Amino acid sequence: MNLQLSTDSISTDSIPVNTINISYEESSEAMEIKLHFHSNYQIIYICEGSAEFTVNKKTCRVDSDSIIFVSHLESHELKILQYPYRRYLIHIKPDYLSSVVNEPQLASIFKNRPESFEHAINLNKNESSKIRYIINRMYEEWTNPSDFSIDAIGSYMQLMLISLYRNNRECFPLTGLSRSFNLVMQVQKYIEEHILEPITLKEVSKLFYTNMYYLSHLFKEISGFTFKEYIILQRISKAKDLLVHSNQSVTDVAMNSGFGNVSHFIRIFKNHEGMTPLQYRKNYS
Repeated sequence: MNLQLSTDSISTDSIPVNTINISYEESSEAMEIKLHFHSNYQIIYICEGSAEFTVNKKTCRVDSDSIIFVSHLESHELKILQYPYRRYLIHIKPDYLSSVVNEPQLASIFKNRPESFEHAINLNKNESSKIRYIINRMYEEWTNPSDFSIDAIGSYMQLMLISLYRNNRECFPLTGLSRSFNLVMQVQKYIEEHILEPITLKEVSKLFYTNMYYLSHLFKEISGFTFKEYIILQRISKAKDLLVHSNQSVTDVAMNSGFGNVSHFIRIFKNHEGMTPLQYRKNYS
């Protein structure tokens, strides 16, 4: 049985569709969601019940009063363990996140995946009460939009991240701006801004005046992805967004997501998604 969306009346005419989506979901029957990607960042807050999450081959059990952060570059799956299962699910477009969360320390919980990173934060009762209140307010702004609702949602998101950072600093990959972290963050930003262009480790190393082998090692250690993998996943994420939200041909999607060759695009996409771009469009449009 699929998770059921709340029956609250939802009118989101004043919320731009390319920013954020907030839903409340619940289930009282067995459910399992197989391995998949999203083209958005996700925040999942568990209100009741428990589930087993597998993100990037790491598996953990999450119970009520837990919050999970998933990058748009990470594969993940879910199996509900205890019912009733209730949660808030927040989908955040990468561009919107960058416009709202400017502090690198706060953004790192979405963007950086060192080996020690844990996707779930287990909150104590006081913390959970505060975070649930903030998410409730975000959900109210989403379901009943008014003047400046999108700005209010962004402000609540910052408040939530600040609260989490103050009480769970060890869960954030970046707690200080060292030279190494700063370098990797600049390279990540460069890749995201030039994703439609040819990008090589050698050229980027020259651009940032650093040794390519050192940068390769540092990038993997801090971001959690190899340099090449990060580029491919960024392009696949962009391609998925175009497949679902546009009528562009597969060839145009390939070109407009940074893949210079449509055959290469189809092969890489199928390797990561387990289906062709056309099958993905049919399943998720």
